[in-house]
Amino acid sequence: MDERLEKTIAAIRECGADWGVLTSPDGVAYALGHVCGIEAGPSPFAGGPSVAIVGRDGQTGLLVTNLEEATPSWADIVVTYTGFSYREPTDVLENYLLEAGNLFKRLGVRGTIAIERHALPASLASLLGGHSLVSIEPVLRRHRAIKTRTEIGLLREAALTASAGQRAFLDTTRAGMTELQAFAAIRLAMETRAGMRLPVAGDLISGKNRTAQFMGWPNNRVIDTGDPLICDLAPRVDGYWGDSCASVMIGSASAGFRRLFETGKAALDLAMTSIRPGLAIDVLDASLQKLVASNGYNYAHHSGHSIGTSVHEWPRIVSYEKEVLKEDMVIMVEPTAFDPEVGGVRLEHMFRVTANGCEILTDFDHQPQIDF
Repeated sequence: MDERLEKTIAAIRECGADWGVLTSPDGVAYALGHVCGIEAGPSPFAGGPSVAIVGRDGQTGLLVTNLEEATPSWADIVVTYTGFSYREPTDVLENYLLEAGNLFKRLGVRGTIAIERHALPASLASLLGGHSLVSIEPVLRRHRAIKTRTEIGLLREAALTASAGQRAFLDTTRAGMTELQAFAAIRLAMETRAGMRLPVAGDLISGKNRTAQFMGWPNNRVIDTGDPLICDLAPRVDGYWGDSCASVMIGSASAGFRRLFETGKAALDLAMTSIRPGLAIDVLDASLQKLVASNGYNYAHHSGHSIGTSVHEWPRIVSYEKEVLKEDMVIMVEPTAFDPEVGGVRLEHMFRVTANGCEILTDFDHQPQIDF
């Protein structure tokens, strides 16, 4: 049995539930290994989200549209329904609910059911009527925060894919290109490494005003010499997300930008030497914010987050988080600094918490400028 399924079962038992019903894309991927397509959003050929059903005794079932019938998973029973047919009319929602009901009956789902409240569609409410419902998220997120050996391998690969994109960003971005032209080369590098089309989240923004706002997708803005840039890349590879962020100036870095960059780099270096099991997350966040503030800059972003089958997982590195770091957590650390007269800097690496410190999973070097 996969360790992720074992952890899901443990979470169901801790909730006092008999069954777990997971309906978020990342929850289904974690529990049963089914990776659904997400880049185009909810499928028009699906009656609802994929459904993972897990019993406290280890029984498992998965409901997916017929278009995803061949998608790998470790579910004992995989049930499909007709989500698309060009031969005859079909009611996708009716098919979805019919087969969901059949799967519930086949597995004997009854008693107390642990659900993901944020992701449960209203259409499934009728199947859960009469059952006692509890939320699985608070317990399951703690299990998911500690990564298995398999997960660390998958996250390492995703981190290296993000790094390939960052190297392409540093090697190919030039003045005179649009942001979209730069992003095309970046995406090509990541997908070439992975050998497949990838969902990608993140930012690629240029110029003083855009980088001071920290977030945004690339557009047709032409990159000019002296522009600051922020490139945040988060590709999903085989169901697991990588992440990274680099900040540079096109051409020779100005004194103002170099000081901004060095502040962000000092904060990232501080995180690298501070991360260890037992470190309180609010303490880590406070130390990064204090360093940036001591250099006279504002801090307009969180300091990071955990990552896995979701691009943002618990715990996040924020001032109100009292959780402590534990061995085999995988976290993103991304301190920021901005000056409205210069722009913004965000520098990020992906870290695995080890027994005595941390390991950097991303493998590109931060640099303050792109020479050409």
